[in-house]
Amino acid sequence: MENIDRKTIKAEKRKLKRFKTKNLSFALLKSSFYEELGEIVDIGKGGLAFQYLVGEDRIKEPVELDIMLAGNGVHIKKIPCKTISDFEITNEIYFSSLKMRRHSIKFGELDNNQISELDYFIKQHTIGGAQTN
Repeated sequence: MENIDRKTIKAEKRKLKRFKTKNLSFALLKSSFYEELGEIVDIGKGGLAFQYLVGEDRIKEPVELDIMLAGNGVHIKKIPCKTISDFEITNEIYFSSLKMRRHSIKFGELDNNQISELDYFIKQHTIGGAQTN
């Protein structure tokens, strides 16, 4: 049997292209009890990935997501979503004991306003395609 790596499998599973953000952008993931705030790594019409510092509690079953752009006011609220993956990543600050995670999200059914706002966000605030990790 062929040896296929994780990147190849994810690239084949993803149907919609992802883009890197060119401006500092944040995702606020919400559940009934907790919130996670992190920097968006990549985004597309079907979902996004963000990285965040690990706190005491982590969200297992997200309910919705807000997208925010630092200093610009772009704010897409109450996007229905579900977790695709949530895993620990290497902290780029090698001497830090803080743990970082990457959370990948698939969007649920968006209303027309959310679709329009997401399209605008992707056109105005992203660059090129993102690599699949």
